[in-house]
Amino acid sequence: MKKPVNNWIIVGTHHDDKAFRPSDWAGRICELDCVVQPSGIVQYSEDLRPIRYNGHAAVYVDSDLRAGRTKVWEEVMAFAKLHQLKVVEYADPVTAFHGMLKPKTEQYLQDPIQIAA
Repeated sequence: MKKPVNNWIIVGTHHDDKAFRPSDWAGRICELDCVVQPSGIVQYSEDLRPIRYNGHAAVYVDSDLRAGRTKVWEEVMAFAKLHQLKVVEYADPVTAFHGMLKPKTEQYLQDPIQIAA
């Protein structure tokens, strides 16, 4: 049985691993569903936000965007299809947001990853 898709990650590379340009494409596409504060600060939606994924610019798209704001979701996915960008389904949100976290120490980068059995 196939699990429902909880989120997607649109990666800023084509299927031949060539980087998509312009480099600020992720922020631009996420502005479809953002709020601009009076001070000029852009506040991205929890459902559509720019991230880094495996070292590449990417966009995190939550399934709530599809359910609540269908037109925006369709525009984002049409953009990915038009530009032949990689789309990762069933991505683990922890992995997706890990790229946004900054390590507090150098030791963090050296700790081995432990997988629970």
